[in-house]
Amino acid sequence: MEINIFIVLGFTLFIFAVTPGPGTLALLSISTSRGLASGIFFSVGMTLGDLSYLTIVIFSLNALADLIKPVTNAVQYFGACYLFYLGYSQWRAGKFNMDNNVSAQSHLRELLSGFLLAGTNPKVMIFYLSVLPSLIDLNQVSLSYGLKIVATVAISLLLGLVVIGVLGKKLRKLIRSQKMALRVNRIFGVIMIGVGFSLFYF
Repeated sequence: MEINIFIVLGFTLFIFAVTPGPGTLALLSISTSRGLASGIFFSVGMTLGDLSYLTIVIFSLNALADLIKPVTNAVQYFGACYLFYLGYSQWRAGKFNMDNNVSAQSHLRELLSGFLLAGTNPKVMIFYLSVLPSLIDLNQVSLSYGLKIVATVAISLLLGLVVIGVLGKKLRKLIRSQKMALRVNRIFGVIMIGVGFSLFYF
């Protein structure tokens, strides 16, 4: 893969990562209410979820993509329900936990939540199926070539998601009272539930 393709692919995925969507909204919410460390673990989970779709596109190409089309609606509905759950949890969260010493178990939960959210969004695969063939000849992808693509995408996605996490951290610092924190949690909760409803229709 030539360096210019690396640059174009990396830039495209960075923009994809910071574009508003279910994942970025959830990440912003988590970073704001639970801190940057929780946001980073959530970002790693989202990146791993995206890479699972990317690996299917690179190494299995359209054959496997065609096979999974019948289940994409079910996956999308599961993702919508998971967003409902996240939104409801955010609404119920109430006050912020201002203690930055979050347990390892909580970090693992954030990582799994990020993976589930990205892994239940079939639009991620549609994105890769649309973008990658315009940059790369997927019929000529070797193992080493594919790993380079995966590494480029992983770094670009993670950088973009960390930017969102840092924004959440900045927003967290602006919240001066638990009353304001309650309002922010409920706003994010309503937004995530709304995005979940949108997945049923788009």
